[in-house]
Amino acid sequence: MKTVLVGLGNPGPQYLLTRHNVGFMFVDFVARRRNLSWKEYPTLHLAEDKKFYLIKPMLYMNNSGTALLNAPIPVIRMPLVVAYDDADLPFGVVRFKREIRSVPSHRGLRDIYERLGRRDIMRLRFGIGRPPEGVPMARWVLSPFSEKELETLSEILVKGYEVFNLIIQGKYELIGRVLS
Repeated sequence: MKTVLVGLGNPGPQYLLTRHNVGFMFVDFVARRRNLSWKEYPTLHLAEDKKFYLIKPMLYMNNSGTALLNAPIPVIRMPLVVAYDDADLPFGVVRFKREIRSVPSHRGLRDIYERLGRRDIMRLRFGIGRPPEGVPMARWVLSPFSEKELETLSEILVKGYEVFNLIIQGKYELIGRVLS
């Protein structure tokens, strides 16, 4: 059975290079690497490889699960990896977890968790760091990456790509080597 990789983000050009859209950036990166093209559906964009599907929910972040319920593939029964931003990790850190143990604080992931009713969601988290003092979290996640961060973002996406390749091969025991 194919794996589904969902990249979380917000639709629209105003969000293109914001921290909250690193999930979109990641699935776009994977699509470019595999020469995949996107098909547009009412609530999501979908690309297909022989081993996996890529999805970008085209509803706002907090409605990502709703978007997946309307997918033209049976997402609810397929192995699922969600790539998203994590403010609890320093910028540049990538982490992988195989399941969800408690209700997620990330609202996009929480909506998927609640709508699909699944604990077996694999998570690929991309660190965006905490906001500077005095900057509200909502403003921070919707702010663009700095020039310096953008310079290293491709290296971070490559690391995520290496992890995803191990996931689709079922080589979970090797992921730690990539992320160390």
